[in-house]
Amino acid sequence: MTQPSTEFPLGLLFKNESVTSDLVDILQHMQREYVPRTPTGLQSIFIGGDRLTEGNSRSVQWAFGEGETPEDRLDGLLAKFEDWHAFRILLGVHFKIFCTERSARDHGTLFANMNTVKCSNAKKGPHHAFNAYKEFVRKDTSALFIAAAMEVFGMENVEDVPKDLPQDIMSMTKQEQRTWLHDKVAKVVDRFVINADIANIFQGVSQASQPQQREEMSCREPGCQRTFVYPKCRLKHERKDHGLDFGEDTSHKEEPTAKPPSCDYKKNHTEARLSFGLFLEDMQDAVREGDGERLIRLYRVALLYYRAYGRTQYAYSTLLLLIHVSAVLSPAKAHSLKWNRFFNGKGGKGKNIPLDLHLEHLNNLLKSFLKGMGPNLTEAGADRVSKSLGSLKKILDNADRELTVASPSGYHHCAPETPDFLKLVEVIRKADLFNFSADRAFGAFPNFDRNLLARVKYTNMWEWIMAKLKLWNKKYP
Repeated sequence: MTQPSTEFPLGLLFKNESVTSDLVDILQHMQREYVPRTPTGLQSIFIGGDRLTEGNSRSVQWAFGEGETPEDRLDGLLAKFEDWHAFRILLGVHFKIFCTERSARDHGTLFANMNTVKCSNAKKGPHHAFNAYKEFVRKDTSALFIAAAMEVFGMENVEDVPKDLPQDIMSMTKQEQRTWLHDKVAKVVDRFVINADIANIFQGVSQASQPQQREEMSCREPGCQRTFVYPKCRLKHERKDHGLDFGEDTSHKEEPTAKPPSCDYKKNHTEARLSFGLFLEDMQDAVREGDGERLIRLYRVALLYYRAYGRTQYAYSTLLLLIHVSAVLSPAKAHSLKWNRFFNGKGGKGKNIPLDLHLEHLNNLLKSFLKGMGPNLTEAGADRVSKSLGSLKKILDNADRELTVASPSGYHHCAPETPDFLKLVEVIRKADLFNFSADRAFGAFPNFDRNLLARVKYTNMWEWIMAKLKLWNKKYP
């Protein structure tokens, strides 16, 4: 994953994938031109896009499922969604949970922190200002983690020294220093990120997969063998058939719930934001490192967030992705689906980006060339430019290098970020958001639940998964 990727621009198809007939033409063109034929049959290839393109392509394939030949059935194409669009949806979930204009006066919240460091573009959200919102979430998560680490390290300010810092830390080997630091960081994660909510998730999943058994009640007439699930049915039977009247059965009524213990909803909100922010950072790091194995594991968690916050189509496609990797595809194809998801332009560690993001960059470059053609723009000319895009990009890069023109690094932030980090850490520490204080809450987030997945009904989700497995078993026998 540290090697530069190889790309071959294939040109343009003057079709609109949002139109069903055009999408059929696109898929048939790919099937005819790019799917390899072998003596044992078609060797399928992956086609990627956003979730809408993936879903529409799959629907077209199912519509052609009665074709006589593999070519007619489009069996050589395997649709998949790409990671940049999926991550954008997760940022949208983050925005929905934590960002509201009503929290501007609640010091330490996401919106208030945007005002603190004057990140006005980030207020538009990831669907209107993706890069601005993504960069601010990274800043916010980093500041939260620094503030949490200061609590564990016993530091009063960012320039302070940890209280339990070994005296001989400078004489230790790099491995010993790394081990000490990792142990301390693990304590931060265990204290503020990993807590009882994770156990609740596992418990909910395990209970949902177990068959539901209802308690049965026997008729209270001696010698009667009837059993009932509902108390009212038993009472009706006893009155009608045996002339018995035991009055209203109160044995199965729920007792009134006790008053909940004192909660610190500010601390709940802050820890949840840190937890979700670290999850997003983990996904981005998996992409940067080209770690397909880790990314697929993270999609298991993303599936729960998609399901919990109404992103049903992405939940559907994510579940199908996991089923393809685990059961449907051959080991070789499953391996390709895991790892062939990234593009590395210049080579090096941590330099990968999602394939669909790279395609967006190519589209932007192509549009600049097409705009320069002016009135000479034709379909033939646009197709010729698109096929030469790789060579044209190399020519531009060589010209910039010879003229010593600095090219952008790809990151959108240019100003130093340390002052922003220090401001956010100061605000978080001043609000004392990581220490418990009973009965306090943000005005915009009263009664905030620390468990972001509490709205997932695991029994319903289990039934949904089983229903989809039955459907896909017919589609992918």
